[in-house]
Amino acid sequence: MAKLLNFALIGFFLIVSVAMDINPVNAQRRCTEILDPNNCVPDDCKNQCIQKHNGNGLCVGSSGTGQFACACTYDCLNSHLNTK
Repeated sequence: MAKLLNFALIGFFLIVSVAMDINPVNAQRRCTEILDPNNCVPDDCKNQCIQKHNGNGLCVGSSGTGQFACACTYDCLNSHLNTK
């Protein structure tokens, strides 16, 4: 019985020590800004987004208009560092 108790205590302390060693994840909050609502040019959109927010610029279809808009997705928390 004593061996079982010792085994359980060692297992408990092992689990607790591993749980204490886990670092919390620092999640990023994503934001999107429409940089150009009409006539998106993929390379220009990408470059504008990188310059303004260090983000990822993509041309996306506007609903019902048949045109493409430049949508820039970026990390909201670090955006203030890149804004000019």
